[in-house]
Amino acid sequence: GLCENIKLCEQLCFNLHDGTFECTCHQGYNLEPDGYSCTRLNYTKLDSSILYEKEASFVAVLDDNDYQSDASYQGGDGPHVARFRSSLGHRDSNNIDYNQLIDRADILNYDKYKTEREIVLESLGGEEETGPETFLELDLQDTFHPHTSPGPNLEQKVPSEVPNLQATESLTTLCQLECGPGRCHLDAQAGVPRCMCPLGRAGRYCHPGAQVETARFHGSSWVGFAPLREAYRDVQLTLEFKPETPDGVLLVSGENDDLSGDFMAAVLVESFVEFRWDCGSGAGSVRSPEVVHMDEWNRLTVYRHRWDVWLQLNDGHHIQGRSEGLFSRITFREPLYVGGSNNLTSLAPRLGVTTGLQGCVRRLQVNDHVYRFRKSDPLREPNLSSDYAALDGWGITECIGDACSEVECQHGGKCVASTQDTKNLSTVTTPTPPPFFAPPPPAPVCLCPLGYSGDFCEKQLNLEVPSFNGSSHLMFPALGGSVLSWLELEVVFRAASTDGVLLYESHRSDGTGDFIALTLSQAHVLFTIDLGSGILTLRSVYPIRPGIWHSARVSRTGRWAWLYVDDQPVVSGLTPGGFTMLSLSHPLYLGGIPPTSTSQPVLPASQAFTGCIQKLSLNGRPIHLVSGAVSGSNVDSCNHPCSQRPCDNGGICEPHGPSYTCRCPLGFKDEHCRSRVVTQAATPSFSGRSFLKYADTEIMKRVSGDKLHLWLRFRSLTPDGLLVWAGEDDDDGENKEVMLPPLGDSLSLELQDGRLVLRYNLGSGFAQLLYNSSKRLDDGQWHTVRIYRYEREGHLSVDDDEENVVVSPGDLVQLNVDSALYIGGRETFRGSHSGYMAPGLTGCVADLTLATDYHVDLITQATAGQNIDYC
Repeated sequence: GLCENIKLCEQLCFNLHDGTFECTCHQGYNLEPDGYSCTRLNYTKLDSSILYEKEASFVAVLDDNDYQSDASYQGGDGPHVARFRSSLGHRDSNNIDYNQLIDRADILNYDKYKTEREIVLESLGGEEETGPETFLELDLQDTFHPHTSPGPNLEQKVPSEVPNLQATESLTTLCQLECGPGRCHLDAQAGVPRCMCPLGRAGRYCHPGAQVETARFHGSSWVGFAPLREAYRDVQLTLEFKPETPDGVLLVSGENDDLSGDFMAAVLVESFVEFRWDCGSGAGSVRSPEVVHMDEWNRLTVYRHRWDVWLQLNDGHHIQGRSEGLFSRITFREPLYVGGSNNLTSLAPRLGVTTGLQGCVRRLQVNDHVYRFRKSDPLREPNLSSDYAALDGWGITECIGDACSEVECQHGGKCVASTQDTKNLSTVTTPTPPPFFAPPPPAPVCLCPLGYSGDFCEKQLNLEVPSFNGSSHLMFPALGGSVLSWLELEVVFRAASTDGVLLYESHRSDGTGDFIALTLSQAHVLFTIDLGSGILTLRSVYPIRPGIWHSARVSRTGRWAWLYVDDQPVVSGLTPGGFTMLSLSHPLYLGGIPPTSTSQPVLPASQAFTGCIQKLSLNGRPIHLVSGAVSGSNVDSCNHPCSQRPCDNGGICEPHGPSYTCRCPLGFKDEHCRSRVVTQAATPSFSGRSFLKYADTEIMKRVSGDKLHLWLRFRSLTPDGLLVWAGEDDDDGENKEVMLPPLGDSLSLELQDGRLVLRYNLGSGFAQLLYNSSKRLDDGQWHTVRIYRYEREGHLSVDDDEENVVVSPGDLVQLNVDSALYIGGRETFRGSHSGYMAPGLTGCVADLTLATDYHVDLITQATAGQNIDYC
C-alpha cells in the first residue's frame, strides 16, 4: 500500500481498502485538520492563574535520592512516571515549550538516555532554578491504544447548572417559584411554571435524593455522560424513547462543543429519526423511512462502522448511509449528551433542530454498555461504573408515562399523561396559575378509539353524528394531488363555543408550507389558505349562532378562493404571491389537531372544536365521518335524532340539520324503511336519493371492453339526474391513501337541464356528448335511450331521433371497469372532470338490455339498492 512506499503521515498511517490511506496519531496526540500532523494533548491540570501571576517557569528535575520513588521505570509495557518540580521565579513562562518538555520526558529510558536531570535542563536551556516548589506527575506511557484519545476533565465540560436564561417580562412575572438550587422555568407547552432541577434533585424546592430510572425531558433538559471510549471506529447503540413532539435532540457527542470537526447525533425531525455524523472530512446522514409513534415507546438501533451507518426504527426497514471524504474515525472528546445539550443554539446548524427532546428515554445502550440516568454512588451501587453513570444533567424528572402501566384502556384505547381533563373540555384555554403554585402532576388518561367512550374506553357508542369535546379529532387520508388546482369542500356543523378548529391539513408536520384551515374565531367562520407564497384569510360577514346547525362551503380555483356561510354574502379573495398549486401531503384533521402534531402558528384559533359535525364533503363527494376516518380520539355521539337509529330494516340515517331522512335498503320504503316493496316483476322508482347496484360478472363483462351496447327506458320528473354510471368502486378500499383517486376509466349517462349527456373516459381523456334535441326529457313521459360504443367512437340516440356521435381523445380503446354498474344514482356521487355532480334520478327506469340480447332484471339481479319503490 501507499503507507509502505512513502512517509505520508507524521506518526501512524493506515492503508484503506479503496487504495487510499488515512493518518492517525499515538495516544496523547490529536490529528490536525491537515490530516497529516499530530499535536500533543496536554494531560495535566495546571493552575494557569498562579503561573501568570507569579511569572512561573518550570524546571523538571529528578533528585538522585528520589530516583526509585519519584521517577520509576518498569520494563516492558509497565508505567513510566516522572515527577517534575517547578520553581517559581523570574523566568518568563511564555518562553517554555511545555509540549517539548513533555515529549522529551516521554522518551526517558534510563538505560539508553541521559539522566532526567540532564534532559530536562537541556530542554529548558539553562540551569536549575531555586525557589518554592510544586510537583506534578505526568503519564509517560508511550503505548498506542486503538481507541479515541481521552478528552479534558469532564467536570469542566459539563456545567453544574443550566446557563442563565434571558428573562422576559412574562417569565419574570410567572416564574416566581422558589426552586432552591434549581431555576424557575416557564413550560411553554403546558403554559405553567416549573422548577428545573440539577440531576439528582426534584420537587418544589429541588430537594436532593431523587433517583431517575426512566428519564423525562422537557425540551430544555439534558443528561451528560463521559465521552465515548473505544468508539472511534465502531458504534452500536440502542435507544428506547417515547416522544411527545415531532422535533428534538435524542443524543449528540463529538470532538468540539460546537460540533465543528467530528461528531455524531440522533435527532427527531418532523417525526422522522435522522442520524448525522462526520468523521472530519464530510458529513453523512440517514433518515428513517417510517415516522415515530407519538406517545408510544419506540426503539432506535444504529450501527456505525467507519464511514458506513445502518439505521432501523422499531421493526421498520434498514437504511444505510455513508459519510464523505477519506477519514473514517470519529474523535469523541465532548460528553455524550442525551435528550438535548447545554448549548443547543450553537448546535442547530449541524443538527437541524433547535429544541431538545420532549418525552421519555428508558434505555440507552452503546457498545454493550447500558447507561444509567443517575450519578455514580459507590456506596449504594458499587457495580455501577462511573463511565456509564450520568455526570450531570438538568431538568430531568421521572417519566410518569409508566404510570399508564397501572391503567388498562379497553378496546384499543391509548393511555397518555395529561395535566388537564381531556374528557370534558367545553373550551380549551391555557390557564395562568398563581406564580406560587407548582403545576399539578400529570395523570394517566385513556384516549378512546372511534366507537368507544368512558374513563377506560369501556362504553360502546352508536356513532352516527360525531361530537367533539375540545380534545377530540378525526383523521382522514391526505388530499394529496386531488386538490392541486381546485378544491370544493363543505362542512355542516353545530358549535358549542365561538372558537375552534373545524378542519386542517398541511404540507409538513410542523405546519410550515402549504396548508388549509377552516376555523371559528369569535363566532366568525374563517378560511385560511397558503399556497407557499403568502397567507389569505377569508372571514364570514356575520357571526354564526352557537347551538344551531350551519353550513360552511369553500370553493378554490388557482389563487382565487370563495367562502359561503349559510345564506350570508359570499366572501372572496386572491392569495398573495405567484404560486397557484396547493400541495397537501399530511393527514386531514377534522374537529381539532392532535397535541402531538404541530399546527400552523398563524391560525386564528389554536384550540380544538367543541360541538357536532354531521357532514364533510370534498370535491363533491360526501365523506362518511366514521367509516371514512383513518383514526380518531375522544369522539362521542352527538345528541341528534340519527343517534337513536330511527331507520329500520338496515336503513341508513342521513342527517339534514336538526332532521334526517332514511336511506332504505332494497325491498323497503317509507320514512323509516318499515314498509315492504313488492319487487317481483316490478319497475323500480327512484327518489333522487336512490340507486341500484350490479356487480355480477355477467353484467360487467358486457359493459367493459372495446364494445358496449346498452338500451333502456326511463322517465324523469326533474331536469337533473344520473341514469347510468360505471367505474371503479370507492368501497373496495383501493384508494384509501387519498381522498379522491385519480380519474380512471368510467362511463356515465345523465340528465342535465332536461337533456341527455354521455361521458366516457378510456384512460386518455374524457369524451362528452350533449345530445342535440329540441325537446326536453324531464316531461314525465317514457323515453327510449340507446348507447353504442365501439373503441373510441360513441353513439347516442333518443326515441327515434337522429343519432349523435363523439370520439374520445388519445389512442386507448378499452373501457376497463369491472367493479360495479349503477342505475338511477350512486352511493356517493362523484363529479365529472369539470367538477359537476349529478344528483340521483327522480323517476323510473325499465327494460335494461346489454349486448342486444342480455336482459337485466333490475330488481332481482341487483347486488344492492337504496330507497327503491315501484312505479
